[in-house]
Amino acid sequence: MSVYGHGRPQKSGAYLLELRVTKELELAFGRFQGGRVFTLAPGRVYYVGSALAGRLPGRLLRHTSRAGGPPHRMQGELLAYFRNLGWTVRPPARKTLHWHADYLVESPAELAAVYLFYGDAPREAFLEDALRVLGARPLAPGLGAGDRPGGSHMLWSPAPLAAGLQRAVGEYSS
Repeated sequence: MSVYGHGRPQKSGAYLLELRVTKELELAFGRFQGGRVFTLAPGRVYYVGSALAGRLPGRLLRHTSRAGGPPHRMQGELLAYFRNLGWTVRPPARKTLHWHADYLVESPAELAAVYLFYGDAPREAFLEDALRVLGARPLAPGLGAGDRPGGSHMLWSPAPLAAGLQRAVGEYSS
């Protein structure tokens, strides 16, 4: 299983999407920076997001859908995870590209893991800072982070950060 929940399950919270980039990838994030094309080296890309007011399951199932093809493998895992919690959930019937993250999940990058941080408190800044401390580098200021001037909710790392994330989450929770 590649879905990791932290805290008491509820339908609100923050999340990290971990995507595996296996070969150099050129990608534009919609109109961000005038449609500039970014070159992503092999490694991991982390997207920090949140969905409050009961929208967490739907948001994640949307992220695991693709506008132009079959869903990510992770969608089946998320559906099983949510149903195991007793939640009635359904992936979207169709998807249009809206958020910067949509362009990343639409790419050939593989969704490798989803980290859920249940709760109503804003956690995106904490998660972004934790990823930076662990060595992840922002792809560009403002990318995916319209709510945090100078911040970036999309970060790159040459290797997975799972062990460090578990420690950071433990420190945050205590």
